[in-house]
Amino acid sequence: MRLKRTVSMVTVLVDVPWQTEAVQTVPEESRSQGTIRMKMYVKYLRAGANIVVLLFAGLVNLLAQGSYVMQDWWLAYWAGEQEKLSSTNSSTATNGTNSTKLDLGFYLGVYGGNLLHTQSALFLSLFLCFLLIREPCWFPAGLTAATILFGFVRNLLLFSVLVKAAQSLHNSMFNAILRAPVRFFDINPIGRVLNRFSKDIGQVDSMLPWTFTDFIQVFLQILGVIAVAASVIPWILIPVLPLLGLFLFLRRYFLQTSRDVKRLESTTRSPVFSHLSSSLQGLWTIRAFGAEERFQNAFDAHQNLHSEAFFLFLTTSRWFAVRLDGMCSVFVTITTFGCLLLRDQLDAGSVGLALSYAVTLMGMFQWGVRQSAEVENMMTSVERVMEYTELESEAPWETKKRPPPGWPSKGLVTFDGVSFSYSNDSPPVLHGLQAMFQPQEKVGIVGRTGAGKSSLVSALFRLAEPQGKIYIDGVVTSDLGLHDLRQKMSIIPQVSSKWN
Repeated sequence: MRLKRTVSMVTVLVDVPWQTEAVQTVPEESRSQGTIRMKMYVKYLRAGANIVVLLFAGLVNLLAQGSYVMQDWWLAYWAGEQEKLSSTNSSTATNGTNSTKLDLGFYLGVYGGNLLHTQSALFLSLFLCFLLIREPCWFPAGLTAATILFGFVRNLLLFSVLVKAAQSLHNSMFNAILRAPVRFFDINPIGRVLNRFSKDIGQVDSMLPWTFTDFIQVFLQILGVIAVAASVIPWILIPVLPLLGLFLFLRRYFLQTSRDVKRLESTTRSPVFSHLSSSLQGLWTIRAFGAEERFQNAFDAHQNLHSEAFFLFLTTSRWFAVRLDGMCSVFVTITTFGCLLLRDQLDAGSVGLALSYAVTLMGMFQWGVRQSAEVENMMTSVERVMEYTELESEAPWETKKRPPPGWPSKGLVTFDGVSFSYSNDSPPVLHGLQAMFQPQEKVGIVGRTGAGKSSLVSALFRLAEPQGKIYIDGVVTSDLGLHDLRQKMSIIPQVSSKWN
């Protein structure tokens, strides 16, 4: 029978004053301030594709919008040609066949473009054009086919990049959480982690791709509409440019508030998750002590605080929408009176195009500015996810230094000048500890709360990286990977647990 000896050993630890004791407190969740930097957009897009794919997606967007604009130009050109044909007297009567051919071909081309604008029966225009093999029909048919092709490829590319970016961010955040130090979970409640993995990832995964794609398309459509309108009616830029400046000013004024309100709404959601999680874990204790009403009141307080922030965000968005509607109405009114004043200098096609673009711009400007603001508000979720992807990670799980087979065989533990703190900005709990624990000894460590008893075990398992050296059977633990170190030791936790 093997004989074991028990030695009573007193180890003197530095008694940290109460003011500097490492008390586990829950700090307030941090919030970013200011605008969403362009660097954040670049990181978001680069998470979904490399620079070559992004440049190709931008080129396809330009080609799709160019073919779309050419259809509008073709509509104005057709209207002008029809006006010239109607004003012809003798030549039209003599050459009626050619007039009919030109009229029908142009009509089919414009009809195909209008079908495409309404997003219905896209291929019907091509079919009608090719029924009559006529020269004037080839150009609008080609525009229709190009718009369909480029539009399909554009949407496919954009959604592919943005969905892949959401998946990449989720995986990066998940890996960062797995590699985070144990101290991270001590100072961050589970509700904060759940909040980012549920609501923030939900925004990035489902809402942001649609909004981002819609914003890019509307932005390019606005540029195309302004370019075509300015080429046909240059004076339309007189009300457009001031209106655009007012839109940008109003957007900046609105985002200064809505962006921070959105961040506040995101942070006030975390206590709701934390309270629900802790209540479910301690449900038996809550019922045993009859604390249901107190916990219900605490949940209502957390939920009311979040609802206040969310309602404030909704009201600011509605305020922004009403102002945009008013400004767009003023623009349509100015354009209409301008056409009346210049009715002698403008033909029917130009007036129709100007009024059509005025009504179109009313919706495009409003929707484009609102979507751009919505994209920046949703980018706060990307910002919060990015914050967790850049968490400080633990030491490598495996290193080139591997423990010898059968290690540890004896159990000789030596602390050589070990100082230990739970984080870089927290006071040290252990100061230059010198101690040696012989094999097969039972050692009792006595000290008040905060003296550093549990910190010895934390330093031994490298829950935070200690300063100095810890030897186990002559092997420096800081040279080993965390898997090799922690798999070779075991611990009985202070808090008992019961499993069914």
